[in-house]
Amino acid sequence: MKTKTMEFRSNNIRKSGILPLGITLLLMMMMFAPTKVVGSMSPSAFFENLIYSNRIVIFSKTQCPYCVVAKSVFNRLKEQPYVVELDHHEDGGRIQEVLFDRVGRRTVPQVFVNGQHIGGADDLDVAVKNGALQGLLCTC
Repeated sequence: MKTKTMEFRSNNIRKSGILPLGITLLLMMMMFAPTKVVGSMSPSAFFENLIYSNRIVIFSKTQCPYCVVAKSVFNRLKEQPYVVELDHHEDGGRIQEVLFDRVGRRTVPQVFVNGQHIGGADDLDVAVKNGALQGLLCTC
């Protein structure tokens, strides 16, 4: 009895066209679905958005000893920088080119506080010693 009911329902579904339509829609969704989500921001827009949307930004590379020092400066000051590890970022090379266009340097780290370019590790050290960094951190 159950078999006849199931057969009746599946025949009705096939006859009504619901099943083929559903399969067709599913196949179309799979064919035209994006395989990868692509960011809508250019590296330049990403850079600008980042430095003006975050209090502290460090452009870094994971194995760079100077970058480790720069990050530790903010750690000691109990500050939380937004760190962009260029060697792990999909657009790292292009972002590094944007850095060169904006500040004239490709080297890392490059530190920004409240949208203002501080510089690299040596510049950050000078800013800490002369109090300029602390002054920038106090202004919001």
